[in-house]
Amino acid sequence: LAFDLMEEFRFPIVDSLVLTLVNQQVIQISDFQPPNEQGGVYLLEEAKRRFLKAFEERMRTVVAHPDAVSPVPYRRTIQLQIRRYKRSLLEEQPYQPFLRAV
Repeated sequence: LAFDLMEEFRFPIVDSLVLTLVNQQVIQISDFQPPNEQGGVYLLEEAKRRFLKAFEERMRTVVAHPDAVSPVPYRRTIQLQIRRYKRSLLEEQPYQPFLRAV
């Protein structure tokens, strides 16, 4: 169930953040370690800090949600969606996914 909820927030939170960081050259190829013996490529520590700082800023971004009177941060939006999901399971109501208005 967690993966179902995660999927609807993948693009508005994570994918778009990664694209922004790459396009603005906040994260560059030099921020990655060369592949290890198993082929894994990882961010260097300083780049991880920059990414996590940007991620926290993104999570504080306010967006409209139909269950809230005024715009709420993404963290609160996720909580509201969890409640919707729970309601749909317990009360057999159709689930309405989060759709970010652009």
